[in-house]
Amino acid sequence: MKMAGMTGFSREVARRIFAEELKSSNYSFRDGEDQHQYAPSYLLTPTGAKCNRVFMVGTLTEKDDIGGDTEYWRGRVVDPTGSILIYAGQYQPEAAQTLAALEAPCFVAVVGKPNLYQTDDGNIIISIRAESISQVDEATRNQWIFDTARRTLERLSDLSRARITPSGDDFTTADSMPARPDTSAALDAERAMQHYQTDIDHFRQMAIRSLSVLKADLLGGAVAEESRPFNIAPVWPEAEPAGKQEDLAAASRKGGIKKAPSSSGWPDSESDEEIETINIKKKS
Repeated sequence: MKMAGMTGFSREVARRIFAEELKSSNYSFRDGEDQHQYAPSYLLTPTGAKCNRVFMVGTLTEKDDIGGDTEYWRGRVVDPTGSILIYAGQYQPEAAQTLAALEAPCFVAVVGKPNLYQTDDGNIIISIRAESISQVDEATRNQWIFDTARRTLERLSDLSRARITPSGDDFTTADSMPARPDTSAALDAERAMQHYQTDIDHFRQMAIRSLSVLKADLLGGAVAEESRPFNIAPVWPEAEPAGKQEDLAAASRKGGIKKAPSSSGWPDSESDEEIETINIKKKS
């Protein structure tokens, strides 16, 4: 039976988002004319990604069962920009079973819903409630970094053209007002710029650093890592202790030592974005 107000049962696309951007997000809202409880909820990121679901590939560095009477698994997944916590329990049985069976460190692909939690002191904590988890190989991780950086730069291009609506105290005339964007991406960019006052260069550098890390790995692995200039090193979350930052960086590089069985690791077509995939190969 179709619930009132529901537009259908198809799932939202899963957006490719780097951990740093996801953890910088704090704007959630429900979409729909009447804002009822069944309207889909979204997290809007600083670059204008409207996320009901996210798709992340990185290194699973640790996991533990934090449940009581029932299993409730928590894992930490690291990409070139930082780390994010993922959770899976009785309402995500397949994801929980997979996470329980994995041995860290290894590369994983995660599709799930971003979960926003506000602490008593007002801080926002972002995690992913995993719907599916699969172990993947290094090539899949590399392709995800490439595609996610490209998507990020595309959104930043939209963001650079976004206009912030003047405040009510400013006098404006009709011909001085910018034309309203006529695409969903442009509307999301406008809303993101209005809320976050996004530093476009900051997130552009984040994407460039990720590609630099990928390039260094493809060109020589550990040798390239040792000779990598300081200014293109990964930026890890400030909340992590210095020793932890080094551990995360090392785990991100070493995850590829353990190869997964031959499988793509990508979400089903119904949950994935349209994408022009450019295959990249590791230089021999």
